Amino acid sequence: MLAEKDGTNDMQTAQPLQIRAYESLKQMILEGQFTAGEIYSETKASKELGLSRTPMRDAIQRLSQEGYIDVIPSKGFMLHEMTRQDLEDTYQVRCALEGYCAVHLAHLSNDPETLRVFHALESLIRDMDAIASTTEDVEEFSVYDTEFHQRLVYSLNNEAISATFDAYHYRMRSQTVASLKTAGRLKNTVAEHRAMLESMKAGDITNSYMNTLKHIGQAKQLIELD
Repeated sequence: MLAEKDGTNDMQTAQPLQIRAYESLKQMILEGQFTAGEIYSETKASKELGLSRTPMRDAIQRLSQEGYIDVIPSKGFMLHEMTRQDLEDTYQVRCALEGYCAVHLAHLSNDPETLRVFHALESLIRDMDAIASTTEDVEEFSVYDTEFHQRLVYSLNNEAISATFDAYHYRMRSQTVASLKTAGRLKNTVAEHRAMLESMKAGDITNSYMNTLKHIGQAKQLIELD
């Protein structure tokens, strides 16, 4: 019984370390602490984060599955460089998920909870507009842009949909930042977000769907032209 108890404790201890390794490494990636094209050592990353190789290995595998990094056998890992297929896959997933969510909110446009979502989206649009009109800071703008789309998806309170959306977070953010660097894109993004919100608030199901797909498609087109 003692051995069984010790094993249980080991599993309980390991799980937080796996989460810590995953969250720490992901945050470093999102903060731009890794350079594209460079191979990083799993052992070195483990030491820098003060973790053993087992939770770090689990974190690397998970981040690889989510498209953040590519594992290089016997060498380590490197940032995943976006491909045309990544762009197409992400576009299709976003259209499917966000298009449905926009329709759902438009259908429930007078519901008290939906009105709270609209209020939050309006606030984010104002924040983005302020940045677009002053500093034009793409990184800061992208944070609010990401939250706008997250709130749209999370509003369904559907764990399966949210998890699928989150799995594409890195690819979406990388593509968003790339498109926002185009001249005039910040202001156009604000206008497209407003069109999405206004059609949802009006209960206009058709235009809620079409405006959402138009917005996602515009970003994709800008990247393809780059």
